[in-house]
Amino acid sequence: MNNKESIGRLAANIYRYSQVHINSELKKYNIGIGQIYFLKKLSKKDGMNQEHLAESLYFSKATSTRALKKLESEGYVVRKKDNTDKRAYNVFITAKGKKFINIFRNISAAWTDTLLSGFTENERELFIDFLTRSIENASAKKEK
Repeated sequence: MNNKESIGRLAANIYRYSQVHINSELKKYNIGIGQIYFLKKLSKKDGMNQEHLAESLYFSKATSTRALKKLESEGYVVRKKDNTDKRAYNVFITAKGKKFINIFRNISAAWTDTLLSGFTENERELFIDFLTRSIENASAKKEK
């Protein structure tokens, strides 16, 4: 391979620019990019046990507790004691949280358009395909 640019560095640059941009967009909603993972997961599987939610997202219990308390204080989720295990909580997305998921989809789509501006439709599809395959390669290597 004779490429002068490191794929890792390029991916890291895209990631960093994305983090900065998305976080600036999220400030007005009093939410951070790390909390989005919880909302997205709950929008697909509402009422998850808090511990299982953290595990499914590969976050520590402490990190997930902080994120969920922030989301709860902002009205995006509610935590309720589990009926069968009084030490556990189930987490539910609120109407405000569901509404925000749609807002976030628009923010994300606009950022994707920014990243892919100047690309033809074919180039966009190829780029996404190449990234997806690279992720699959990295994931397969991790599993070995």
